[in-house]
Amino acid sequence: METLAQKIKEKSATVYQVIAKKHNTDAEYVGKIARGERKPVRGKGLKILKELKSLTK
Repeated sequence: METLAQKIKEKSATVYQVIAKKHNTDAEYVGKIARGERKPVRGKGLKILKELKSLTK
């Protein structure tokens, strides 16, 4: 039997998960960009970085 917490977790998505799905990548990659562990300079990574920055404005 599934608990209420498990059902809620399945339905709700973090900001990283939403961005990852939009850009067809993994939420872990988005998190690395947000934490500064990855420094994207072009392509998909740069688009993700710009989207993350726009969320903080």
